[in-house]
Amino acid sequence: MKTINILFSSIFFMALASCTQLEKEGLIESESAVTAFKVKAENLDELKNFDWETVKEIFKENDEDQEITLEFEFVNNAPTVTSKKRLDNFTFKLTGKTSHIDDMTSKLKRMVDKIADVEVEEMAIPIKD
Repeated sequence: MKTINILFSSIFFMALASCTQLEKEGLIESESAVTAFKVKAENLDELKNFDWETVKEIFKENDEDQEITLEFEFVNNAPTVTSKKRLDNFTFKLTGKTSHIDDMTSKLKRMVDKIADVEVEEMAIPIKD
């Protein structure tokens, strides 16, 4: 009887150990990717002086064919002035592949620069009473 208990216990522990090994072999590793990046600013200088290399760093681990979205939002919380011109809230978004990140960031930087230049021109216009 003692031999049967030892034999049964041995078989039980061997079966348990083999099941555990099978479960570990069945693990699936999955990769993750950053697919979107959004910046929200209340000051155009924040967007104009943004570190564009940071954006490239965020997406560097992505597959080259991964679709990504870059979005920049400006929220004008300044009090309303009496002038006829005011740069209000806007959002611009680009979607493309990770392999095109240099072109995408370059386009966004040019857009921000143009909008910042327009704001400077509008501020330079004297307001008549």
